[in-house]
Amino acid sequence: MRDLVTALRVTGELRTDLTDEEMADVIWSMNGPEYCALLVHERGWSGERFGAWLADAWARALVAG
Repeated sequence: MRDLVTALRVTGELRTDLTDEEMADVIWSMNGPEYCALLVHERGWSGERFGAWLADAWARALVAG
């Protein structure tokens, strides 16, 4: 996840109030199969809905502004 954050940092669009370590932790914590299993298999979300939600959650958590 640190490599992903490093690659994203060069865009200049990530928040500056979080360290790369903190951002990697956010991505890592939400990247486990538990989220998918819980929302798709247990709660009936479609895979597309889950993917859109995850992208939105990461954008809100990591992107500046």
